[in-house]
Amino acid sequence: MSDQLPAEIAPGSQRLLTAAEFHRLAEVPPEVKWFANLTNPSTRRAYENAVKDFVSFTGITRPEEFRIVTRAHLIRWREELVRRKLGGSTIRHRLSSLASLFEYLCEQNAVTHNPVKGVERWR
Repeated sequence: MSDQLPAEIAPGSQRLLTAAEFHRLAEVPPEVKWFANLTNPSTRRAYENAVKDFVSFTGITRPEEFRIVTRAHLIRWREELVRRKLGGSTIRHRLSSLASLFEYLCEQNAVTHNPVKGVERWR
């Protein structure tokens, strides 16, 4: 295996990112990257509403706090959505939105498992 970069970097070439910008982007939490990667406006809006609802319910204030969410948090949130008399399809969609986030966090090795798995999606 070669230790060469895949593209030649010309000496003195102009970089578009400053070194500080490059390092800041490397430190963006995966929770933020997941949301930034949603390009469909209606999907983005629906997922944002679901995440905002969950964040409001749990009191999460930093992206990293998603990493300590358990199945119990999600079951209790689902119970709250039922108590608020949201429809079954709304509840399923909100849980699916969170499942997408946690699946991404699993892929990024930020969490060991998806706590939404095994949570009944409601009727």
